[in-house]
Amino acid sequence: MKESAIEKAVCDHARANGCMVMKLAGPNQKGQPDRMFLKHGRVLFLEFKAPGKLPTALQEKWMRQLREQGFHAYACDSIQNGIFNVDSLLLR
Repeated sequence: MKESAIEKAVCDHARANGCMVMKLAGPNQKGQPDRMFLKHGRVLFLEFKAPGKLPTALQEKWMRQLREQGFHAYACDSIQNGIFNVDSLLLR
């Protein structure tokens, strides 16, 4: 399965459940997570990867810095994992 298919399915699920979904595409911010999900004052950052692929060192650094600031930031390599993160962190 392609990374883009995972991202689309998770974003569709989040939107269908009332989440705001934002693409992070800062040209000068390499390594930042792919998407930011927001609902009820909570924020989740997800970095989408193809199955079995790992985040780069720079992507790991971004996620670590976001977590140090109190945000939820994770890598996601399956639809199930992405939906689990959205459901458990934003839809509870």
